[in-house]
Amino acid sequence: MKYNVEEIRERIHIGQLEGIGERLEEDIAGILNRAGVYFRIFNRAKTPSSIVWKLEKGRYGFGENEKKLQDLVGLRVVVYYNDDMEIVRTILEETFCREGEWSETHITEEEFKASKLNGVFRIPDEYQRIYNGDLSCVPADMTFEVQLRTISFEGWHEIEHDMRYKSPHGEDFWRNNEDLSRTLNCILANLELCDWSTVSVFNQLADYHFEAGNWEMMMKGKFRLRFSMQPLSPELVAFLDENPCVAKCLYRCSRDEVIFALLRDGQHERITYDLVVKVANDTIATYEKKLQRRLAKLCNEVMREGRVMRTEKLELNPLDCSPAFQLNVVLSHNSEMNVEDEFMAAVQMIGGWAQSRFHNVANDIPLEPVDYELHVAGYNLKILGNVSLGFYKLDLDYIDMTRKGVVWRTTVSLERSERVWMKVNCDYCHPPDRLVRDDFVKPRFVDEIFRKIGYEDVIPMSLKATKVKNMKEMGELSEFIANPSRNLPVILAVEEEDEERQINITRLAETVGTYAHVFLVDKKVIPVMVETSDYTKEELMGAVWVTFRDGEDKFFTREMIANSRFDFNKYAFDRGNVYEKAFRHKLVRLIKEKNC
Repeated sequence: MKYNVEEIRERIHIGQLEGIGERLEEDIAGILNRAGVYFRIFNRAKTPSSIVWKLEKGRYGFGENEKKLQDLVGLRVVVYYNDDMEIVRTILEETFCREGEWSETHITEEEFKASKLNGVFRIPDEYQRIYNGDLSCVPADMTFEVQLRTISFEGWHEIEHDMRYKSPHGEDFWRNNEDLSRTLNCILANLELCDWSTVSVFNQLADYHFEAGNWEMMMKGKFRLRFSMQPLSPELVAFLDENPCVAKCLYRCSRDEVIFALLRDGQHERITYDLVVKVANDTIATYEKKLQRRLAKLCNEVMREGRVMRTEKLELNPLDCSPAFQLNVVLSHNSEMNVEDEFMAAVQMIGGWAQSRFHNVANDIPLEPVDYELHVAGYNLKILGNVSLGFYKLDLDYIDMTRKGVVWRTTVSLERSERVWMKVNCDYCHPPDRLVRDDFVKPRFVDEIFRKIGYEDVIPMSLKATKVKNMKEMGELSEFIANPSRNLPVILAVEEEDEERQINITRLAETVGTYAHVFLVDKKVIPVMVETSDYTKEELMGAVWVTFRDGEDKFFTREMIANSRFDFNKYAFDRGNVYEKAFRHKLVRLIKEKNC
């Protein structure tokens, strides 16, 4: 049976499946954090093309006894220690409803294969209720798959998945090279040895510290949990020193019993050595009852003293707002159009942008300057408009669907007089204590209005660099730069004698031309620049000069441009002048940061 990618994309609602995966990841991570184990967790939802590929590759059907896709939502839990595989497996079985048996690697003593442990679980009803996609178009269950891996085998599975399981060449890729295939499998022996040896080393280290009476280090090596930096309390150290039989019992506690005891203790927010002693004493201890009661009392006392009491109620704090884009320009005027038509055209383009942003939320957003309000959970839109007054203002807020706690805010206003003035402000609002990722977001209508009407900032804006060819034009440029009405930055690139070393001014203008002026100064004008500046001819040749409205200047010589480098060089294997791309990237970044 042939499946249609577009139909699957439209009916299955991959975005909602991704949301379910994120919720499941949070649930599982919360449990494993309480258990104190070292882990990494990832989630993904199958893409429509991946769904089609798997359905056409395997034997899946709609019949009652036919195989179904069970991994539309998938999670991978990577543990640091091999013995955590069974612990996490048990936690998952106790937490979710398992479908079928675990898929695991069965090998003989003479084989080496990639170790895997995959389980399928039913998606909880509380998450199924928020899903409104249609799975009837594919043979699939409302289940999710969990893959358990050790950190040693995690990378190996990526290699095997790509070079064997999903290789487009099938068996032909390895045919007549069985020796190489066997050599690749030999690597597995080393990975398996790494997993076993790591646990063995720490067990021996725990034994050494037990014999030496180093109780805290003994617990670190024995239980291998994500302990906090808080040391074992001196009172408990003294108790174990005085009662070695208790320390011996603690040492003999099995690691999985301690972890499950931690999970049964619902009070803790972090794993401390004191906590492990307490839960082991409360639930696993097999020594003298009198000593057990004494230790229980002592544990309660030291943990009560160390507990941080919350005396203040949790309060909601205002979000910090960081600018993402700003623009203050006049719309260009076409003599063949009247200003009213230009005003209305700009309103329609802004309203169309709002419609596209909110197309799943509202279908009545106006395309003319009238008053309008929309308030839905997570989305707010307010429009104030008056045709006769020539006024239009749009305020739009919406939550970020990919970053938690982030709200986007866009405000745009138009005022019509002899010309149409436009002002745009975009902010993203975030919790004060959250690390903010740099953002520069230019709304789509900014470019659309520019293409169809145009902008002016004292002089017209352009996506092409303006050539300054003589002394007269250089004088006019100087007057423009000094004009106090100018809002946007000016970039002057001086022509280079060697064309191969010239900065790509065309690409630069195409990138920043809607919010910066870009000029290319002919090398014949350099003598004039020498007279009016503090730079020499050698310094000016091939240089780039940036002037901002506040009077701040940035000057880059040809040597500085040639020494530009990427922190992360995506163009390392490209031909051409990588340094020129690096500098242009740096220059665009500078303009964007100044805009914000």
